[in-house]
Amino acid sequence: MNKNRFLAGTYKMTSCLFLSLLTWNGILAQKNIEGIGLLSHAKNDEAPASTDHWGQLVGNWDIVVEMLDASGEIKHSFNGEWNWFYVLNGMAIQDVFILPKRKEATDQNLFYGIGLRIYNEKLNKWQTAYMDTSNRQMDMGEAISTAEKITLMETNRKKEKIRITYFDFQNNTFKWQQEVYNEDKKAWQITQLIHATRKG
Repeated sequence: MNKNRFLAGTYKMTSCLFLSLLTWNGILAQKNIEGIGLLSHAKNDEAPASTDHWGQLVGNWDIVVEMLDASGEIKHSFNGEWNWFYVLNGMAIQDVFILPKRKEATDQNLFYGIGLRIYNEKLNKWQTAYMDTSNRQMDMGEAISTAEKITLMETNRKKEKIRITYFDFQNNTFKWQQEVYNEDKKAWQITQLIHATRKG
């Protein structure tokens, strides 16, 4: 057998075996998601103090989502879950928004949304990104925060101005609302409300 062909074959076989081991280890590691470096146990000591404004949401929440019509009346209501955690070595915060609750779902067509936010010290604002399984695109935004209220500004795919507010923070509850700016009336209109209650 040609020596070069033998060495090439051995190298290829070894590479495939090594890749297989890495893939298998990756699958095993995903059983414990912390093993792949996604989750962090706490805020990074180097993270800005304002990370605590989002940090008070870290944990698991049951939610009631209310969709409002133009008159402010509730037209639809859904039960869901909202889970928050530190990521990126404790420098950022991510959430997973799920409708309906997984244990109440009758099929696999659940609505999933994820958000990621990290503080930009140059802008003195939070930079945010959001995407979900319905629209399948990324929406970017900026937020300012205090211990009492977080305000996020976005422009949606319809080019509408969106204002999202997290407020009324309590030990085991908080509220969320989405407003759309009505160009004709030159006013903000509330389109969605969320009432969150911490699990457990």
